[in-house]
Amino acid sequence: MTDFTLNDLMDFTQKEEAMVKEFTPQNGIAEMEPCERSVKNLLAYSKALSIRKSRKLKSLTLVLN
Repeated sequence: MTDFTLNDLMDFTQKEEAMVKEFTPQNGIAEMEPCERSVKNLLAYSKALSIRKSRKLKSLTLVLN
């Protein structure tokens, strides 16, 4: 079993904080958002999608475009 000192813990914490800063956006935005076109395409697809129960099949999926 390996023993860790407080200095090891402090070093690990500092390296972890540096990695978090490296991978977070620099412009202050914490979350990424999809572009407006992607949202519109998803909404259009959801409006055109039809899923119905079927007696012979479990379900019937149709895109009504």
